[in-house]
Amino acid sequence: MYNIFLEAKSYNFREEEYKNSMKWTKVKKDIENLICDKLKHRLSIHLTKYNVSLGEQARIWITLDKKEIFNASSAEYLMEHDKLWKEVERKTSKPFPDCLFECFPEFIGKVSDMDYTASILEYRGVFNVDHVYNAFIQYPQLSINRALNSENVISQALALVDRRLGKRTLEALKYNSDVHPLVMQFYELRCEVENIKPS
Repeated sequence: MYNIFLEAKSYNFREEEYKNSMKWTKVKKDIENLICDKLKHRLSIHLTKYNVSLGEQARIWITLDKKEIFNASSAEYLMEHDKLWKEVERKTSKPFPDCLFECFPEFIGKVSDMDYTASILEYRGVFNVDHVYNAFIQYPQLSINRALNSENVISQALALVDRRLGKRTLEALKYNSDVHPLVMQFYELRCEVENIKPS
């Protein structure tokens, strides 16, 4: 179990870099400029950084009408990562990556061995902040079709609230029960504001 003690120092929407050459203010602006008109002043993305006993941590979240609908916290990710490995250790003594294959066979062949843990946690709704941030940086360079068909859950979700996604394309989208809950959440949100019945 990780003990986390927040210090007074925190950072919120400043021009400091977050582990990357691109400034947060530009990342935020680029993403929010792509949000469709009906959600433009309702959806907002946020970043904060703070110091804890484990070192500098970060949190990214998305709000709808100022209510949080998505969260990625590096502190939470560390704790859930630790819990996952304790869960694996209780079930098997096989070495990596065979231990993960035995405990989570549904991911075999779908992700690389090195991404296995991150994929399991992402499926459970626990996202790596660095992965989310990188997805935000790369997203504006993607075409809407590439974003919709991306293997990256964040890119798929952003595509569904993107102004470049036309109503006809939205109406033609079909999702099954395997879709990630975040993608379905953003799909249903866009359908709601466009007065379209979800498939």
